[in-house]
Amino acid sequence: MAAALLSMLLGASGALKVGDEAPDFTLPDTEGRPVTLSKLLAQGPVIVYFFPKAFTPG
Repeated sequence: MAAALLSMLLGASGALKVGDEAPDFTLPDTEGRPVTLSKLLAQGPVIVYFFPKAFTPG
């Protein structure tokens, strides 16, 4: 899932730059429930953070 999000954020034109607006996305939370960026933003600022080794061995 994270790889799909990174691919969407990076796109063909390159990485997002500071100040760019992230595209809307929906991903499952740690309990499998869908979470949508636009719905979170309606509640206030959002920080998107990746834990690249959280669910990988080693």
